[in-house]
Amino acid sequence: MRRTLLILALALPALAQHDISKVDPAPPDSAIATPMPEAQERMLRKYDIPDLAGAQQALGSQLIDGHLPRPLIDYLSREGGVQQRVSIFEGGLVVINMTGASTLFKRVIIPPDALAAYTNATTIDSLRAIDTRWLAVVEPERRSQLRVYGKDGTYVDRVFHPGKVLPKALGDAITPLRDLLRAISEDRQVTSSIAGYEPQPGDELVSDDHNVYRVMRVVGNTVVELKCLTAPTTIYVAKQDLHQYFIGKHVAQ
Repeated sequence: MRRTLLILALALPALAQHDISKVDPAPPDSAIATPMPEAQERMLRKYDIPDLAGAQQALGSQLIDGHLPRPLIDYLSREGGVQQRVSIFEGGLVVINMTGASTLFKRVIIPPDALAAYTNATTIDSLRAIDTRWLAVVEPERRSQLRVYGKDGTYVDRVFHPGKVLPKALGDAITPLRDLLRAISEDRQVTSSIAGYEPQPGDELVSDDHNVYRVMRVVGNTVVELKCLTAPTTIYVAKQDLHQYFIGKHVAQ
C-alpha cells in the first residue's frame, strides 16, 4: 500500500551548498545523532550548541598543503560495549567516533579561538606532569586514554580508569573534551554533510531508520519528493530539513 508523509520545514542557518559528491556515505548501523532528553531538545531548538559556535562543516578533503592534518589531542574512553573517541587536528578539524548500539562518525572544523582554548587547556607538559602512580588500574572493558602530541610528532599519554577519582589536572583536561564530544554527537546541523546539500533527481540517501530513498524531484526548489526503495513509501521533505531525517548517501555494496 502506498503511503505519503509530509514533513514540515524547520529553520536552518545558512551552510555551504554542495552536491551529492560532498555527502558522506552512511555507515552500517549509523545514526544521525545521539538523542537528547525531550526537555533539553526543546530548549536548544532555537539556539546553537555553545561548544559549536562558529564551527564549519568539514566537507571533502581536509588535507593541509597536500598532507594529512597533524594530530594534536586524542581522547578515547571505553565502558562496557560503548566506545567514544574525539580527536583534534591542526586547522581545527575535530573527528568523533562512537560505537555501541549504533555507530556515530562525525567531523567538524572549529574556529581558531576554540582550537586554541582546547589545546591550551590540554598541553603535553601538563599531561607529562601527571604522575601515573596517581591513576587507578584500568579494567579490560573500562579504560580511558588521553594523548597529547608535541609539534615534533612525539606524544605523551595517560591511561586511566574512567570510573575512578582522577587527579584534578587530568579531570580539568578531559572535561572540555567530553563536552565537545557531547556537543558534536548531539548536533544535527553543522556536523552533518546532508545540511546544505542540493538534491538532484536520482540521488540516493539513507534515512535514520536505514531505509534507502531516491530523490524523484524537487518541487519549487523547496520541497523534495523521495521514493523509498526498501518499502512502498513516498515522502515529501523540506529541502532545508533533510539533515533531520537522513544520515548520508547510499553507496551500493
